[in-house]
Amino acid sequence: MPGIVPNWQYADTVDNARAQRLLSLSAFSEVVELVSKAQVIEFTWEQFTGAALTGCNRVLFLLRVSLTTYDAFFNSPAGYRGQYAFSASEGEVANRHLLTSLEPQLLSFAANRNDVPSSAVSASLRAIEAKVWIYESEVESQLGEEHPAILYAPWAESSETGVGLLAPVGTFLEVKGGWLDRQGKERRNPVKSNRSNEIREFGYS
Repeated sequence: MPGIVPNWQYADTVDNARAQRLLSLSAFSEVVELVSKAQVIEFTWEQFTGAALTGCNRVLFLLRVSLTTYDAFFNSPAGYRGQYAFSASEGEVANRHLLTSLEPQLLSFAANRNDVPSSAVSASLRAIEAKVWIYESEVESQLGEEHPAILYAPWAESSETGVGLLAPVGTFLEVKGGWLDRQGKERRNPVKSNRSNEIREFGYS
């Protein structure tokens, strides 16, 4: 995987010490190591609401991380969104790498749920649409800020809302598996079919 996205800087509103800490990360592997220390605090076997994927479920895990880990994951040029900035395919590789590193502790946490077979948990985590992302509700107010924190020209030129240029900080991440039908086969969500390209182009999806 590539390292740091070139020409990624921070606005003056970002504290210099924070900016330097984020810029000091040199590879996504460092971010993976940080996120791997997360505390898994919640597991849900989520049911799809709507007609498009009736009868489908997926795993949903809530992770607690430190503020600095969250920042590195979401706001560093070596972080999760930074990998998508290289290309959609690089982002997908990074996403899968992070999911694979987290899988053992996620499976262990879900093992006490007798109503959800471990095979279903694994299948959902290994599905194409499985992903790691921020828990948006936690930082909703920060996502409404008007002034960019990240200075990255491709996103600035493409984004209409500017949300991809924001750098929210929280303590919760989500792991969302792919949707499975009653036979355990993945069903793709048409609404999310362009997720990778959206992050690549706008910094957000």
